[in-house]
Amino acid sequence: MALSDLAVFTEYAYKTKTEILRQQIELFNAASRGTIALRQAANQGDYNEAAFFAKVSGGLVVRRNAYGTGANSTAVMSQLTERTIKVGAGTKTVAIDPGQFKWIQMNPETAGAAMGQQLAVDSMADMLNTSVGAGYSALAQVADVTYDGSAATATHVALLNGSRKFGDRSQDILCWVMHSKVHNDLLALNMANSAQLFSFGSVNVMADFQGRPFIITDSPSLVTVDGVSAGVDKYHSLGLTTEAFVVEQNNDFTDNWETSNGQINIGRTYQAEWTYNLGVKGFAWDKTNGGHSPTTAALTTATNWDKIATDIKDLAGVVVETR
Repeated sequence: MALSDLAVFTEYAYKTKTEILRQQIELFNAASRGTIALRQAANQGDYNEAAFFAKVSGGLVVRRNAYGTGANSTAVMSQLTERTIKVGAGTKTVAIDPGQFKWIQMNPETAGAAMGQQLAVDSMADMLNTSVGAGYSALAQVADVTYDGSAATATHVALLNGSRKFGDRSQDILCWVMHSKVHNDLLALNMANSAQLFSFGSVNVMADFQGRPFIITDSPSLVTVDGVSAGVDKYHSLGLTTEAFVVEQNNDFTDNWETSNGQINIGRTYQAEWTYNLGVKGFAWDKTNGGHSPTTAALTTATNWDKIATDIKDLAGVVVETR
């Protein structure tokens, strides 16, 4: 395969990956009502921080006795810092020996487009699963937004009980993220849920009769497997608010070809890398505990996400635990 063929392959792999991913991101954001926001950015450094004023504890308004005397209570304005973490991602080293194309007379454009499509699907699944895992780990440590219905399988009542954790702001829960097992349990209860809004790879978005979408994905973060008792695994469903999880692609995609001799056939490999920033609403990444360039295990460790929102209703959402 000539160098010009390599250029064609790389061009089509990148263009296809970029075009497909951008198109599907727009569809996904709309279908999920913006609860998991996938967008473009250009974050510098390991973290992205934004300071904002915290809500005054107990509120600002007090009752005043117009005929009384005495000192007034004092409140202090303080600032909180939201912090996202930069996540490094990349491909495996893919062996695409030049003889493969010549042997089967394949057009490099075809192979490049095929790789680009696979990379788009896998990278989007990675961003979704990583954000879900981090979000669940952050939210599950807050008892006030967690409903434990793990004694039974999922029901519509269990989801309602979860949304009630937000009290008078339960309408802020715009979308549910759930495992396909939970979704099937709900379907078994004759829920009217036939409208498919979005499908890309292993990710599906459905809508129930209330119009609240279900994002259905068999993310490993949505199930805790019981290694002792079969059939009693715990499933985690997440009720999310606007921009509960934010994933920002940093537009730093880099790929490289390497050709090697010394074997019977000339070898050639392909590898790519990129980054994105991940944030969970109402939480800040803990620099001390979590560090930088985290692994998947670090991203899904609860102690690496510090709760900064003073009101639980300003968090990313709620958790519903079922069997």
